Amino acid sequence: MDLPNFLLLLREIFPRTNEQVISNVIQMVEESSPLDSVEQKFENMINLLSGDGAQGPIPNVELQHNDELFRDLTSIYTNVDEEYLRDYVNSKPINYDIEDAIEELQSRNLPETQTDPEVLNERLQAALPNADPSYLQKEARRLARLPSEDVDTFVQNAIEKGDYPTMQDYLKNKKHTTEIALYTEGFDVKRFLEIIPDPDEKFTNPTRQLSLNENANDNDEKYALNFLYNHYRFIRMKYIDMVFRWEHKNLVAITDRLDRLSKSLKKARPAEAPSVNSENVPLLQVITYLKYRKLIKREIKLKNQMYQRAKEEARKYNLLETCQCCYDDELIPEECYFCMKDCVFCKDCVKRGVEVRVGQGDTKFPCLSNCSSEFSLHTLQMVLPNNMFQKIALKIGSEEIKNANIEGMETCPFCDFAMVLPEEEKIFKCINEECLIESCRECRHESHIPKRCNEIEYDEDVRRRTFIENKMTEAFTRICYKCKKAFIKDTGCNKMTCNCGAKMCYLCGAAINDYNHFSQTSCPLFSNDAEVNLRRVLNGAEQAKNELGNVEIKFDPTTNIREFFNSVGG
Repeated sequence: MDLPNFLLLLREIFPRTNEQVISNVIQMVEESSPLDSVEQKFENMINLLSGDGAQGPIPNVELQHNDELFRDLTSIYTNVDEEYLRDYVNSKPINYDIEDAIEELQSRNLPETQTDPEVLNERLQAALPNADPSYLQKEARRLARLPSEDVDTFVQNAIEKGDYPTMQDYLKNKKHTTEIALYTEGFDVKRFLEIIPDPDEKFTNPTRQLSLNENANDNDEKYALNFLYNHYRFIRMKYIDMVFRWEHKNLVAITDRLDRLSKSLKKARPAEAPSVNSENVPLLQVITYLKYRKLIKREIKLKNQMYQRAKEEARKYNLLETCQCCYDDELIPEECYFCMKDCVFCKDCVKRGVEVRVGQGDTKFPCLSNCSSEFSLHTLQMVLPNNMFQKIALKIGSEEIKNANIEGMETCPFCDFAMVLPEEEKIFKCINEECLIESCRECRHESHIPKRCNEIEYDEDVRRRTFIENKMTEAFTRICYKCKKAFIKDTGCNKMTCNCGAKMCYLCGAAINDYNHFSQTSCPLFSNDAEVNLRRVLNGAEQAKNELGNVEIKFDPTTNIREFFNSVGG
């Protein structure tokens, strides 16, 4: 193999490496190891060019100069893609002048450095810790291709508007997705029976609410029909559609009827993937039950057989226990749950007793036989659904922390979670997965950064402001004594004639017949409407504030009201 062939091959392997550098490496290997085989020489060349050779980098004046030129250019063009500058430098000859390089680069449209999406994602998570992480990751990939100003604008808008999907949304969606997977591609018969212990009772009960009820959408119906078409591939679709209508979309009744129909096709239709997906969990549950009914029944039968054998063994060795609440006297050891003094109860009794206490807001769960003992957390975990146990454990833990009187202890205003925070931390970031709300430690409402507490109106603040505004409006308008219609005056004299024909004084509201009222009373015929209306409106506002009592009015409707009426009057 001669030199040109080495050069050709190495240029294909190292397309970004300067050709002169490759030639230098070829020459070095040829001169230092002339007796090596072609394969060995080629391997040495590759090792040297990739930096893996034992001899280290090739000492070359051109490389040193190129590195120096590259360093100078990257220090000048800090926002330009370094790979682009490296390629540019490698294409230049020895001693290429930096001023010539700058002059040439200034005439080009230089590509900016592309931000690493992972680095940008970390920045977004730090700025928006309560945001959906999958949403931030998607936005990081999008923003990585845009100027840094767009990133700053995105973060600022997100903080001000708060219109991004939250971590709470993410966890709910994740939980929902996991639940849906159980009834689709991730079906597990044991897990299914943990959630629905008696599926026959649940799905064949004639009084149960149907999964395809009035709340179901078109996608749910299409999904259900796709299941039926695939499950009964020897029956014509039009027959399935007829039964679907006859049985009013009751899938259990539909499958019972279709099971009794004879095959109308000699060859099965090919199975079709659903054209739509459904997130209707009750519908997915009943379809899963119907699809795997034989497997589910077999698993239930197996469990019942194992239970009967266990009960026979317990009876044989005198191991059966009696629940001290409902007095069921055939509890096998696995069905027994104990208080901390070993009183025996069945699962249902403990569960009902705990649920009553939870409803009363208790965090202590005394023994059901009044032995002065309690049920342990471990026992509660065994008898309660996981979501209920998690809430109880959180509440118990929070109560214990609060009772410890630890300095800096703060509780979430929206759940029972508590933790210690440094004094300078203004935001409480709840890490309870059922909550995850960020709240202001000062006003104990949801976080309102960047606004201050006194800049935020809450329901009570709105009620107070609206009450005052309504009183001001009542004071501003007049009511006809005859037809009860409201009206205002913006010009003219104070003798008012309503559309119904009634005449009245605009100032005192008295019914009048002519102008004599204005000469016989203190009411002038003409007055400054702006001053009159301002005085009445302020009196109405003062009356409203007196009725509200000594409360804070964050946004006083009377602010700048005088300037408004002066401008109208002027």
